[in-house]
Amino acid sequence: MFPQRFLVYDVLKEGLRLMYPLYYLLRMVQFAGPIPAALLGILGFAFSCWMAYDCWRRGGEPYWIWLILGSGGMFALIYFFTQYWDGSRIEYGLWKRIQMFGRIRELKDKTKQLKTAASYEMLGDAYLSVRKYPEAEAAYREALQRQPEIFDVQVRLGYALLSLKRPDEAWPLLGKAYQQKPGYDNDQLVWNLARCQAQRGKFEDARNLYQYFLTKHSYSEAQIEYAQVLVQMGERDAGRAALEELLADIECSPRYTRSRERRWARAAKKELRLLGQMAA
Repeated sequence: MFPQRFLVYDVLKEGLRLMYPLYYLLRMVQFAGPIPAALLGILGFAFSCWMAYDCWRRGGEPYWIWLILGSGGMFALIYFFTQYWDGSRIEYGLWKRIQMFGRIRELKDKTKQLKTAASYEMLGDAYLSVRKYPEAEAAYREALQRQPEIFDVQVRLGYALLSLKRPDEAWPLLGKAYQQKPGYDNDQLVWNLARCQAQRGKFEDARNLYQYFLTKHSYSEAQIEYAQVLVQMGERDAGRAALEELLADIECSPRYTRSRERRWARAAKKELRLLGQMAA
């Protein structure tokens, strides 16, 4: 792990960045008068107490409770999105970035010293994990300049290019890798290959790849993407059935699973509404 001081620094920096819009809201409330300001203060205090109680109930670290109660609501919000609201986009976008910032800083310094393919590969992996795709692409290309035949780097460069909406550049890398190791990366290669073909408009290939992937895995995100491919192919009834099956599975799941899958349930419902509008 990177030094604790890096974690504290990055937590504070990311928290302050998130609080920037809140600052203007507080200024607006201040100008609105003392009553709205007092109500907001009471609500903020109550919210902080709620998050502190939840942290205590879950057996969380004591320092979290002190940060929640002593930060004026800032860490209460951070705790809500990273610990209380499991599976949220903000959980990934905030906490994963905070944890990786120190690691990326160390890898950049190491890469400047060593300038080896392995160091660039590790830097690219770190950037990819926090969705900094242009930086990941640059690091992977540096690694391949030094060792062109590194299989892992070729695949992850394909992942980065796919995330940058450049499927035609990603396809040769991912297609070649699939021929060599079809089950690579716990079938994540197959999933990304299906996404690549969908972005390229090769919907029949994408459908077949999704069907193969979903026989081995039951990821909600992949099921939604599969339904979208079916709709693109004009198979709206099949797409609707896939979405309804996903929602039924989520509703029958244990409570913690429903909480984790909440955003995918919302996405599936949105897709069903769009299908309804298309049929109207």
